This record gives sequence, structure tokens and C-alpha cells, in this order.
Amino acid sequence: MKKQNLKGYDMAQLLKYEDFLERVDNIGFMTLSNVLPGFPSLSDETAEENWHTGDPETDPWVWKDRAAKEKRAAFGCIIGKHKGFVSSHMYSLFYTAFHPYEHMEERRASGIISEEVWKLWQIFDEKTLLNTSDIRLEMGVTLKKGGSKIDRAIEELQQYYYITVAGSRRKLDKYGKEYGWAANVYDKVENWVPSEWMDLNTGLSSDEAREIILDKGMDISKNVNRRELAKMLGMSYK
Repeated sequence: MKKQNLKGYDMAQLLKYEDFLERVDNIGFMTLSNVLPGFPSLSDETAEENWHTGDPETDPWVWKDRAAKEKRAAFGCIIGKHKGFVSSHMYSLFYTAFHPYEHMEERRASGIISEEVWKLWQIFDEKTLLNTSDIRLEMGVTLKKGGSKIDRAIEELQQYYYITVAGSRRKLDKYGKEYGWAANVYDKVENWVPSEWMDLNTGLSSDEAREIILDKGMDISKNVNRRELAKMLGMSYK
């Protein structure tokens, strides 16, 4: 990987897993795909032909789940509503900025969350390390009947730092053999996140954490409008 300053970083230079981890650690956070031109994304900084090869050292599609499983970086729908990565040293900032202050029971009583979000959270209170198929089975829905609402609930719980991707696993056939592509496995943030990550950036308000994130986002971006960046991050902009 070429060593350059952040503003002059060349595209398609992340060739190895450790390069990717170094990049996330250096800039703090990035998206999986290009959702805002000028903002760092893994798709823009890797070669297209390296994706979906299955090689854990060179395939960016594998990196995302591997990083979460190894707790080298957080991954999920955690950059606003978008999939992306957050480094260990910035995770507590994102948690402070986006995790609601009110308890889930209060949010339900106030009508802030949907019934699907509430039921899904109840499931995670009892069980962990669930993939989408597990969740649909627990919720009594299928991909075609009720699946879309559950998918949105999964995304919402990630967006507000209740659950997170904890790795991936493949499906098993009736003989116990793996098949198909590996699917994301989710866990409660409180179970997954290393305690030392949460010991950083303490004492900040959610507004202060958001301003730090937004400032950092502007610093690592090129020709990005601050208001558009705030929108991408799921923040209101005054």
C-alpha cells in the first residue's frame, strides 16, 4: 500500500487485509460502497477483480466479516443507514453520537420504534449470534412474507448501535455440510464490543461526539459538502 497523506491517497491500493485494517485505523471510518463521492469507501480503494474470490487475505468481501469476527474494526449498517467500518479508537464516538439515551422500553412506549424492532430486540435479549435466517425463523416470517420489515429492523438496530455484525457463517444442509455464501451473524453491541474501545472519548455529549465525527469526516474526504456528509452520517445539520 502506498504511503501518502489522506487527501492524496491513491485509489485501488488496498491489496491485503492488513492494508485495509491500517487504512481504517488511520482514517477512523469508511463506507463499504461509494455512497458519497469524495468520501473514502472500500469499493473505491480496492480492485474490482479481487472481490468475491473467497481469499481471506485479498478479497474485500471477506475482509468485512473477518474484521468484525476478529474485533479489529466494527462493520455493519453503522455509518448512518449505510454499511461501513469504524475503527476501535472512534467506535465510542459513534456509540455516543447515535445510541439513544432512552431505554428501549421508553422508546417503545413513546411510539418511536416499530413493533418489529421491539420484538427483534426481545429476541436478542435471549439469544445471540443470529444470522438473518435465524431471525426470520424466530420472528415467524419468510423472505417473501414479512422479510422486508425484519430486514429494516435489523438495519435500524445496527444504525443505533444496539446490535452489530460479529462475523459470518455459511448455511448447513441436512448432512451438516456448509453451502452457499457466508451470511452475517449479529450480536448485541454490549456482548461484542471490547471494553477498552468504550473507555475512550468518555464524558462527551452526543452533540459533541457528532461534531467530532463530522469534522473528521470532512478531513478525510475530498470535495465533500458538509451538509451532504452530515446527511450520509444520519445527522441533522443546522
